[in-house]
Amino acid sequence: MRTPCPTPDATIEPRDGRHGLPARSGFTLIELLVVIAVIAILAGMLLPALAKAKERARQTQCLNNMRQMGIALLLYESDHKRLPPKASQVPDFMNPKAPGWQNNCLYAIAPYLQGTAQGRSSKVYACPSAKKPGDGSDATTNSATGYLPNAVFMERTLDSVPDLSGLIFCQETTRLVSFTALRPAYGADFGLCPGQYTFWHVILKPGVDWYASLHNQGGNHLFVDGHAEYRKAKALRARDFGLIDGSTGKAEDDHRSPDTRCYKTVFN
Repeated sequence: MRTPCPTPDATIEPRDGRHGLPARSGFTLIELLVVIAVIAILAGMLLPALAKAKERARQTQCLNNMRQMGIALLLYESDHKRLPPKASQVPDFMNPKAPGWQNNCLYAIAPYLQGTAQGRSSKVYACPSAKKPGDGSDATTNSATGYLPNAVFMERTLDSVPDLSGLIFCQETTRLVSFTALRPAYGADFGLCPGQYTFWHVILKPGVDWYASLHNQGGNHLFVDGHAEYRKAKALRARDFGLIDGSTGKAEDDHRSPDTRCYKTVFN
């Protein structure tokens, strides 16, 4: 007598065909939580690295900007037999029609960057890491810069500079603004020490400076000979800007010194 086939039973669990184990339809809640936790840990490890890589790229672009400015500076001096005009605190610096405008360093060397006098642009003067301060000095479409040329060397000849490769012609600030500001500045412009220079740095808060602190506690610098390099803020001294002992300042002053100190220059 033939044995009858068993009747299908809906309660019998399906098998996976390999080990006789019940087939699985997906992840358990615990497994999903573990995966999410692992992804979160990896993201936490990778995001800071990506942010650092992005900032390094901005720092490199900024350094390239200064290198281009260095070439323009040397070409200007070759044509005019002196370095650019000494006008400072010039509003809307790329717009000759602006109230209070004067020919200034950034405007003067612009044709050597864009090719023609009509093609002046401030694009090269804007570090991608600098930010608008959110006040009346904010950068505009035509005039935008975070770079601060050095008043000490304005309208002088390269032949008169004692250390072309060791003295800083331009530094950068954290602020993206619409005016040309020379730093170090003429003391008389701020009612301080006529005939001397001041504000080679400006203290934002203890341990933090507005200048030379934009990239990993340092900044890019353009030197009088046209080369550019990165330096940490803590390594800078007043003498790096062509400053020597003055009425209140010393050549060896660093960023911890009061920013209103006054200095003479290597040309005195």
